[in-house]
Amino acid sequence: MKINVLFPNKLRPLGWILLIPSAILGYFAVFKDFEFAFLDLKVLSFLHTPWNDMEAVCKVIENNITQELAGIFFIVGALLAAFSKEKIEDEYISKIRLESLLWAVYATFIIQIVCLIFLYDMAFLYSMIVNMFTLLIVFIIRYNFIIYRSKSRNDDK
Repeated sequence: MKINVLFPNKLRPLGWILLIPSAILGYFAVFKDFEFAFLDLKVLSFLHTPWNDMEAVCKVIENNITQELAGIFFIVGALLAAFSKEKIEDEYISKIRLESLLWAVYATFIIQIVCLIFLYDMAFLYSMIVNMFTLLIVFIIRYNFIIYRSKSRNDDK
């Protein structure tokens, strides 16, 4: 059964080019309050006010979109890096991909449970921001580690 839901192999380098700088930018934007001044824009905001004030469900606000762009570029880069085909895509690669995805889901929700139990207030909010990307990060790390390990075992033979 051939399922063609992966990106072409040639998009993987673009994924890494987007992923690495956006991860660095995202770190500085979220944890060090870094912003590009030229990204102060008027944006459309949904549910900008508290839930009990439904008069302003949708309004235009002034906002710096550095964090949003870092998040978008990180997600797009991680998806391209993680889900682009290998040069030789076979059943073994598909098995590693599926197992890595399962590991990533388990790890993400274990981390989420730990954060729900032990973190509160702003620490919890920061954990939610980071955990939004954990699934892709764990997948990429485990998948590439298993591929690297299997290639080095084949090279030793």
